[in-house]
Amino acid sequence: MCKRLEGKVALVTGSTSGIGLATANLFSQEGARVVVTGRRRKLGEEAVRAIQNTGGEASYFEADFSEMAGVRGAVRFTLDRYGRIDILVNNTVSWATAREMPVTRLREEDWDHSIAVGLKAPYVACQEAIPAMLKQGGGSIIMMGSVRSFLAFSEGFVYDIVKAGLANMARQLTVDFGRQGIRANVLCPGWIVTDPEGLKKEHHDPIYDVRAKVMQPVGRAGLPIDVAQAAVFLASNESSFVAGAMLVVDGGLTIQTPGSFIPLLEKCYRQEFGRSQ
Repeated sequence: MCKRLEGKVALVTGSTSGIGLATANLFSQEGARVVVTGRRRKLGEEAVRAIQNTGGEASYFEADFSEMAGVRGAVRFTLDRYGRIDILVNNTVSWATAREMPVTRLREEDWDHSIAVGLKAPYVACQEAIPAMLKQGGGSIIMMGSVRSFLAFSEGFVYDIVKAGLANMARQLTVDFGRQGIRANVLCPGWIVTDPEGLKKEHHDPIYDVRAKVMQPVGRAGLPIDVAQAAVFLASNESSFVAGAMLVVDGGLTIQTPGSFIPLLEKCYRQEFGRSQ
């Protein structure tokens, strides 16, 4: 059976763990040559070995994506190593965005770091990769957005702004370069458990299991592979008529009003814990 990414070269930023790692692995299984990037060399080298052990081809480039030299270096490394770049996945996210807080409490340095990693790095990566894509006749750019690209979360000021910005970045790139063979799309994951093993730990909070079963119509939390499978579609020729789109991967979380799950959530809490939350 023909692999969907056979002959393609993919650069996946922030791919030493979580969704990025799952995406790099699946791209390889689908025939792509993959460049894994990130700050954690040990994890990056482990990711490359795992891909190579399954017959794939991969390389690791160590980079801190808060520094634009690292972003440019990753693209140039990909082009020097493989001679082309067909797929660019902008997956980096700043540690500072995890500090959920309103604008009145957000530190300026956290804002700067979040914008640098979450928006400036994708801009620079696109600026570096698109000329090569134009020369080779096209390419696919995937922004790792979120359901928070179009929804606001309590005290999620900088994260929500970053993810919304990626959505319009993809639209703008498609308008500017779509006629020259470059498509840019946004993946919008919902609640994804980036450490599935954490769900099995002895001290795992069962509240999360209840919330996942109730709040998402499919009845479970999302996993990195769920997002990776959608990324393969956007990276492949199967999505050649999909451009500037926001592909939601959230188990149905955002199709409903709160009233559709809150009563069921309360009922499940009472059954599981003998109390409401």
